[in-house]
Amino acid sequence: MTNSAEWYQAWGAATHLYRHLSAGGEPQPVFTPVRLAPGETSFSDVTLTYSRFYAMDVGYETNSGFFFGSPLFVAAGLAANAVGNSMARNRAEQLAAPQWREHCAARTVVTDRRTLCFAAGRWLSFDHDSVVEFTADPPRAVCFLNFAAAEPLCLAGFSAPWLTVLLTRFLYGAERMAQLPYLHPFATSPL
Repeated sequence: MTNSAEWYQAWGAATHLYRHLSAGGEPQPVFTPVRLAPGETSFSDVTLTYSRFYAMDVGYETNSGFFFGSPLFVAAGLAANAVGNSMARNRAEQLAAPQWREHCAARTVVTDRRTLCFAAGRWLSFDHDSVVEFTADPPRAVCFLNFAAAEPLCLAGFSAPWLTVLLTRFLYGAERMAQLPYLHPFATSPL
C-alpha cells in the first residue's frame, strides 16, 4: 500500500493480532457508543473506505434532429446525431455495468455477530451469519465480504489488514486461521 509510518504501524498491529489469535488468544472488546443487541460485544470501531459491487439501470436520451437543406448538410446532421447518440449509449452502458460504487469513508464497527458501517448518513448492518465468502488482500489493505442475498462489500484502508484478521476469527474460527492463504503474510512477517 505505502511505505509510511502509519502503514508499518497498522501492519504491525495486524501481525500482532494474528499471532495472538493463532496462539489461542481472544480478541479484546472495545467500547463503542453504537447501541448493540443484548449480549453483543464490539471489538473494533475504525474508519475505512467503503464500497459495494453492483450494476444499475441507467437511462439516456437520444437526439433526433430534423435537417432541411442540401444533401450534404442533411447527411452531416444525421451523422452528428448518430455519433452523439452512440456516445450517450456507450456512456450509459459504462455507468450501468457491474462495478464498485458508493466509495466513501465509513465508520466501521465489528462485533461478534455483525459488521456495521456508517456510510452515506446511515448505519448498515451485515450479519456474519449471512456472509458466504470472505476474502482479503492484506498487503493491498483491502477485504471483501460476499453475501447470498446482498451486494458484495469492500472495506479498504490502513486498518483493513487488522480488520481482516479480526473478521477471519469471527467468520471461520481460530482453528481455521492458519489454513487461509490470505493470512500467510502475517505468519511470515518480520514485525
